[in-house]
Amino acid sequence: MRHFSGGNVERVIVVGLDSGDDLLVSIKRVIETEGIANGVVISGVGSLSKARYHIVEPGDEKPWKDRFIEKAGTIEIESVSGIIANGEPHLHISLSQADEGFGGHLEVGSKVLTLAEIVILELSGKMQRIVGKEGFGRIHSMDV
Repeated sequence: MRHFSGGNVERVIVVGLDSGDDLLVSIKRVIETEGIANGVVISGVGSLSKARYHIVEPGDEKPWKDRFIEKAGTIEIESVSGIIANGEPHLHISLSQADEGFGGHLEVGSKVLTLAEIVILELSGKMQRIVGKEGFGRIHSMDV
């Protein structure tokens, strides 16, 4: 377990996306345009016409493999959340379609159906993500 404290909320950025926008590409564009090095995505709601995400498939050997999943139709975004470290987002998405809930790690290719609204808190200080022997990155420090 790792635990970090410190820093402040510097800004609140609200993102409004329209039909056809790629959810992850758009969030990355805002991160770059606004110069967000470190932050937290605290809210995301809306709808998708296509969802693309991945989940981890544990196995006997590491690094474990990612299984990519795509769904189409009318898909509700229940939440988008995650961390931005060194300008790179690590975002998860919870979705529903009819009476089924699903989700995982947000991928490029998730297309907005009607709208999507995302809230990002930019943080002071610096978070660092380091890829370990397991093959995935973990937050290792927060310098304020």
